[in-house]
Amino acid sequence: MPRAELRALLNRSRDKGDLPLVMGIVNITPDSFSGDGVLSPAQIKERASCLIEAGAEVLDIGAESTRPGSTPISAEEERARLLPALSALASLEIPLSIDTRRPEIFREALTFGASLVNDVDGLINPGFTTILQEFPHVMAVLMHRQGTSETMQDKPYYDDVVTSVETFFRSGLASLQSQGITPDRILLDPGIGFGKTRNHNLCLLAETARFARLGPLLVAPSRKRFLDAPDNPRSPMERDLATGGVMAWVHLQGATLFRTHRPEVAREIRRTLKAIETVRHE
Repeated sequence: MPRAELRALLNRSRDKGDLPLVMGIVNITPDSFSGDGVLSPAQIKERASCLIEAGAEVLDIGAESTRPGSTPISAEEERARLLPALSALASLEIPLSIDTRRPEIFREALTFGASLVNDVDGLINPGFTTILQEFPHVMAVLMHRQGTSETMQDKPYYDDVVTSVETFFRSGLASLQSQGITPDRILLDPGIGFGKTRNHNLCLLAETARFARLGPLLVAPSRKRFLDAPDNPRSPMERDLATGGVMAWVHLQGATLFRTHRPEVAREIRRTLKAIETVRHE
């Protein structure tokens, strides 16, 4: 059965006022920070099916942990995790995003119908540009990160985090456009939790509307540590309500896509806010 493409789904959803789209997370890793990593094909298919039933409209599949302090894995190990997972999901029609830093891995995922690359390295590898030039239906995430997974939370510093991220977006979009990649194919991601303090993350979320004016915006705060009060650390799953609060905020500020472990919460928030907005504009 044919795989749906993200670009087409985005256009339809925008016309119907059904944004942000809800992206469900499938971590194919033993060391996921949120404790929801799955490894066997059967577990992966069950996890994906549960996310779709809960309301996910896109699935983001990642075979390499990029949490703070994580150690990179080899391309061989990433491939050995990812390809069996994609085979297990072959019967699903839902659009697939692949969370990878390697163009060669994403190129292989294209044969399984993947239509979005979610690269935490900010598309610095020119191999991704080549793929985007070859496949006009493919979209990419341009994500901001300071440092690497091993170092990014070692005292991150910015003179002005919002200006730094906006400058990164403008520069990246201009570079891609000069190579024939139109801005509507790029999802901007401020990189919540990637080389930022709690205050940096909150400042970036406060300026969601500013970033959304630059292009389609992906927001990915789900279960991250900054959602805790400084004096009240919690487990990742205890942060789901706070994640919902962020979803409500970014919905009102014009986000395009929301990455979450709990699609049902995101869908309910979107449904409720859309109903209120519809009445307000009658």
